Amino acid sequence: MELTRIRSFVVLAERLHFGETSRLLNLSQPALSKQIRQLEEEIGAPLLERGRHGAKLTEVGRIFAEEARSLVKQADAALEQGRRAARGEIGKLSIGFGFSTVTLVPRVISEFRKLHPSVEVELRDMSTANQLEALRRGRIDVGFARLPIGGKLRRRLVLEDQLVLAFPSSMKVSDFPQDLSSLKDAPFIMMPRSRSPDMYDRVMRVCAKYGFSPHVAQEANEFPTILALIAAGLGVALLPQSQLRTRIESLEIQSIPDKVARWQVGAVWSKGSGSPLIRDFIELVTKELRCVPTPPRLEAGAR
Repeated sequence: MELTRIRSFVVLAERLHFGETSRLLNLSQPALSKQIRQLEEEIGAPLLERGRHGAKLTEVGRIFAEEARSLVKQADAALEQGRRAARGEIGKLSIGFGFSTVTLVPRVISEFRKLHPSVEVELRDMSTANQLEALRRGRIDVGFARLPIGGKLRRRLVLEDQLVLAFPSSMKVSDFPQDLSSLKDAPFIMMPRSRSPDMYDRVMRVCAKYGFSPHVAQEANEFPTILALIAAGLGVALLPQSQLRTRIESLEIQSIPDKVARWQVGAVWSKGSGSPLIRDFIELVTKELRCVPTPPRLEAGAR
């Protein structure tokens, strides 16, 4: 049953005049008559009684007209919703992100919601591995993952980050950074692997390159907690520079002059996606990056 025929019948049921209805629908009278005839054949009964001065609904036509009006109204509403979705006015956008973009993503989301107040935005704190799997399965639309990545994904460089050594001011690290192995006996404060697999594995790789496995004296789930424990003199940590935005009393930092301690983070999304919401979100990310100056990279030995 074609919606065009039903729409024509609804207008005719209101006007009860083939000539007037034809003009309203920009159809010839023979074309309109053919549509109504085909509809009657599908239903199996006459819908109108035709006369010299117009038309009259049959009982079947009256009952069908009530349902047809509701159907056309629903179809029009669905069409309008589809058009709004195509314009990026409604829908849902799911974003995966990690600690490196914990300040960037909320800023972009704030601007995005101003432009798309009717769009539902979901934020999910995820590791790079989990983001890539979620993108592959269509569970998130955009991720902020560590580069490089494989697969059929588009990417846009967002930031560069690096591990730095954070340690109490009372601690002497005279051999660092020339010999990171001098920390082999130091008590380390680390985020557990279950909280951030990417971060944990990178710290372990850096330490392994210098011939030791860190002695983990304490684990903590959040960076502010780790920093507070270091400042209290309970140990040292290798942390992302992006998490050290303000100077903390009783805490010192030094960069690590090794490429294994550095990485890039990019916005990533499916190559085949034509979603206007993803397009607008990535444009806002690009705009935000132009407005934010790149933080200076710590030189080896900086304190």
